[in-house]
Amino acid sequence: MELGISTDYEREFVKIEDIERSIARIAAAGFSHMHWCFEWDGDYIYAVSEMEQIRGWMEKYGLKAKSLHASKGSARAEGCERVRGHYRKDYTSQLEPNRIAGVELIRNRVELAHVLGTTEIVLHMYLPYEEFEQNPGYKEIFYTQVYRSLDELMPFCREKNVRICIENLFEAPGELQLEQFSRLCERYPKEFLGLCLDTGHAYLVWGRDFVEKLAVPFRDRIYSVHLHDNRGWGDEPGCGDAHRIPEDPDFPWKELMPVLRESAYEGALVLEVNMRMGDTAEDFLRRAYDAGQRLYQL
Repeated sequence: MELGISTDYEREFVKIEDIERSIARIAAAGFSHMHWCFEWDGDYIYAVSEMEQIRGWMEKYGLKAKSLHASKGSARAEGCERVRGHYRKDYTSQLEPNRIAGVELIRNRVELAHVLGTTEIVLHMYLPYEEFEQNPGYKEIFYTQVYRSLDELMPFCREKNVRICIENLFEAPGELQLEQFSRLCERYPKEFLGLCLDTGHAYLVWGRDFVEKLAVPFRDRIYSVHLHDNRGWGDEPGCGDAHRIPEDPDFPWKELMPVLRESAYEGALVLEVNMRMGDTAEDFLRRAYDAGQRLYQL
């Protein structure tokens, strides 16, 4: 069965030779698709020549693109919370110059998706939940800016045949995330907006209940997936946002996979997994590929 994996499985490379080598290894391990995940955060702008360079690597190694990870905006300084403060590019910003800059950044990723031949981008939307609690009127201000940005992006996305898939995260409480997806799905058509189901994040928020609380209610909007697992919150290895290979028998894979088969999702499954210290790239990719193929049997 066709299978994809995120390109930053080892780390986020900046040297061109390392980037190409990581893509070559994906193909050599048997994967049919890649999920372009470099520059998933920050305000890097791809030139058209770079987009064509990536497309050339895909053709060279026989890979297809299954979505790519867009950036919410400028990277936050180390130690700063992602849900607080104003940053230079941010499509949710109250400051119009910075909101517009954030929209332009996302347009750049939509163009990249078009060049790579994929029909969806994955996008984070950090909910400033503490501000929601402290200032009851701020929630509507926040969503007004979000709607304004998405309204501006929709014509360009339709022109390029690219859907925006908002990813579930783990910072905000579950009920606020469910409200977030309900708001967005009610306002925007499925041809423009969907959900990227991140299984590891969902498990950190809802535990095993994420299948019934998130995947089932929004199954008709799941167009992208980040498949990985963890052991929940804790200090032990494998806890937190660990992005482990999806093979933990205690993780609700058996409950999730039938829901995915009945959802709007089509095409290759995508693993978003990270190597651990001591792994070699070749062995890690082999184990990830085997685990991904086993998911199809559940």
